[in-house]
Amino acid sequence: MMRFLRTVLQLILLLFVIGALAIIVVGTVMPLVPVPAVIVPATPDLASRGAYLFYHVSACVTCHSTRDQTLLSGPVVPGTEGGGGDAFNESAGVPGTIYGRNLTPAALLPWSDGEIARAITAGVGRHGNALFPLMPYQHYASATQKDVSALIAYLRSLKPIENVVPPRNLTFPMNLIVNLIPKAAHPEPVQPVVGTPEYGAYLVNLGACLHCHSIDHHGDIPPGMQFAGGRTFAIDGGTVRSSNLTSDKETGLGAWTKERFISAFAAFRQPTATIPVKPGEFNTPMPWSEYAGMTDTDLGAIFDYLHALPAVRNQVVKFSPTR
Repeated sequence: MMRFLRTVLQLILLLFVIGALAIIVVGTVMPLVPVPAVIVPATPDLASRGAYLFYHVSACVTCHSTRDQTLLSGPVVPGTEGGGGDAFNESAGVPGTIYGRNLTPAALLPWSDGEIARAITAGVGRHGNALFPLMPYQHYASATQKDVSALIAYLRSLKPIENVVPPRNLTFPMNLIVNLIPKAAHPEPVQPVVGTPEYGAYLVNLGACLHCHSIDHHGDIPPGMQFAGGRTFAIDGGTVRSSNLTSDKETGLGAWTKERFISAFAAFRQPTATIPVKPGEFNTPMPWSEYAGMTDTDLGAIFDYLHALPAVRNQVVKFSPTR
């Protein structure tokens, strides 16, 4: 009997030691993603492409600047572009609190081009720390190397903003799980040809539309619900849900024309499009003001891709006020 108890205790101790070692490895060693050998030339054409991606396609500026939530769609406050600092917590689906990082040269000067590329496409910071996937690096992982380099070139050209962003605080066990998510990126060799379905798919991926326009269950999208909308966002005074982007004619974009789709964005291209929003009224995290800067060609390509998606009937209640 004593031998049996001793064996059980030894097994328990062994499991404890294995578990402790696993936690140490996951918490201090992972993720193991090497820094890619990237050197970005600071050319005007490359930086111009990067600006287009930063502001209008990937809309990085949205999460890495201060947004004016007193206006519809929360446009970026001029002078804060790339400076970071906005907090994301449980209302954004974060188990804890994270902050949009400072992407200006004031913070990125010590980073190599390869380290920035790894952060964008693999979700690993300069010191090997895993980024929380609210940053949609899993979408950027298949961006072309030219577009990743373009973003880096533009970030290098931003006006430095001296803004020390607080460290994140993820709750257990996500503070360990997050280290298991990153993996090496596999960029597309070349950008798809304009006018092909692949081009629209490429833009939709760069815009991370799936990220916000799908129900999310702890990082997983229920089968068949891709792009069907319904993800919730807490705002001051209520809950907003993302729209159904599939081709369903009653609950999605099936009844829309390309012209209607483009004009919905074009309406935000004028300075007069700023619409005040009072506390408790409907607002949206959808950065219309930024996406409006896309060309009609690119918006049309996105529409063509979305309009070809399988129809998913999912009636979304856009806004539920709490008061």
